[in-house]
Amino acid sequence: MRGTYTIIIENESKGYQAFGSLGRARLGRGKYLYTGSAMGSSATSLERRLQRHAARSKRLRWHVDYLTSKPGCRVTGAVFVVSNKRYECDVNRKISEELELRPVLPRIGASDCDCDGHLLGPERRLTKRSLLKRLVIIYSHLARGDAVSQ
Repeated sequence: MRGTYTIIIENESKGYQAFGSLGRARLGRGKYLYTGSAMGSSATSLERRLQRHAARSKRLRWHVDYLTSKPGCRVTGAVFVVSNKRYECDVNRKISEELELRPVLPRIGASDCDCDGHLLGPERRLTKRSLLKRLVIIYSHLARGDAVSQ
């Protein structure tokens, strides 16, 4: 499957986190949202990308890996749309606007686009359930008509 996804990463500790060559960012407790796309097959498919993000032990390849492999952080949820069209920038922009979240550090997850960054947060006001509902609404509005049903 190909598509666009947003993962919820819960961070239980405060402090600075390095993000490879992009530098360091100060992180607080809360939920962070990372939006990406998976447009390939096998190792770069949507299913495998989500599995990789959830894995604790991995080679640090993408910016978000620095957070998802950090002790005290874990992926606790995901929303995705199956589609041959990339929605990651539109979804990220809409999440930022509607939830009033800003990029953790410029360019995280956005090295191949003009976005400020695809790792947003921290979100502290909403429960995980409420946050998932908001994300589903955002996805349903943006992907209407283009998504492939599964």
